[in-house]
Amino acid sequence: MAGALLARFAAERVHEGATAVKLVDRQPVEGTERPTIYIGHRQWRDAQGKLRTARRWSAEWFLHDKQHHKSLGTNNKVAAVREAHALHRKIRQGEPTAAPREVRLAELVEGYMTLKRGEGRAPKTLEKYQSVLDDFASHCDGRGVIYGSRVSEDDFWSFEADKTLSDKTRYDRRVVILQLMKWATQRAELILKNPLRHVKMKKPEWAEQPCFTAEQVAALRAAADPGMRDMILFLAFTGCRFGEMRDVEWGDIDFGTGSHGFVTIRRGGSDEKTKGKRSRRVPLHPTLHDVLRKRVPSGERVFSAEDIGGHRGGVLVDTVFLRKLKQLCAKCRFNEPDQFKTHSFRHFFASMLARNNVSYKYALEFMGHRDSNILDLYYTMFDRDAERAIRAIKIPNAPKPAA
Repeated sequence: MAGALLARFAAERVHEGATAVKLVDRQPVEGTERPTIYIGHRQWRDAQGKLRTARRWSAEWFLHDKQHHKSLGTNNKVAAVREAHALHRKIRQGEPTAAPREVRLAELVEGYMTLKRGEGRAPKTLEKYQSVLDDFASHCDGRGVIYGSRVSEDDFWSFEADKTLSDKTRYDRRVVILQLMKWATQRAELILKNPLRHVKMKKPEWAEQPCFTAEQVAALRAAADPGMRDMILFLAFTGCRFGEMRDVEWGDIDFGTGSHGFVTIRRGGSDEKTKGKRSRRVPLHPTLHDVLRKRVPSGERVFSAEDIGGHRGGVLVDTVFLRKLKQLCAKCRFNEPDQFKTHSFRHFFASMLARNNVSYKYALEFMGHRDSNILDLYYTMFDRDAERAIRAIKIPNAPKPAA
């Protein structure tokens, strides 16, 4: 786990700082107590066994029953005493006295992913993070960079620079890398200084997403088989994500409340929850109410793979549904049929709420969002609505010229 990884790094640092060192000309530095700092010249034996003495002064002290040492980086005794006092102040204030161990980028990725798994991130999110970070570590390794602290901005910007990716995809993948380095520096404290701290990225503009019109939804329902037809209506008039529709159960539908009932969206994301981690209630449209009333339950789930030609009682698969949806779009002769996605029904739902003047408060609740800015991204203005809005503008007549 991440805690064990950090503990291992810390233990290695202590071990590195606790190796026994023999000092000659060893003498205490006046004014340093608890601990007392000693200075002297380090001695060691070379490969031939010859005893050698360093010219630079080193410091030695004992803390928590362990011996520690540090080179003071100078041949001058006066300067060495001054450095010893500075070192003593750091020790008394609890500041680190030695540079942390160099941590490999692959180890940082391991620790970060352990943390994300512990936070309960969704499986798809974890898969994405792991893929991006493994690719980045491999990219850096190919450039001769294996330690996290030695990653450069050039390593960052050159990552996947030759790949054909959308601006949003490239941005999202690079954000994961920046999050890793921020964690390694600020939270895990495995790197003293974030090598990518000066990187600034401009968030790409939101790309226009395909959105069905009311006429297109009607055409899809007319061309679809009964099971597919019911799911199209459910997606279009509840704004559900595919996973939420897949996991809706008969116990989530209350036909007895209100004029036509409600559906409570409880599941569809990770950990048996929605993507937003909270449930929401959506009123049933009268047409959807009638369709659901006529369905014969064959299990706990309202929809199953059998509705689109799969096994009886089987769980719906998103890729199978999407393939059949694109085939329907082509059958209906929609422009660029492959552009449409299951999420296009969610955009349709949000746009219908907006064009029918449903308040933001209700729209946010039905969509399962807390931020109105997100809702704005879903809204699509259709040409006829735009034309109607322009026609509604009253232009005053020009005043008549004076006689």
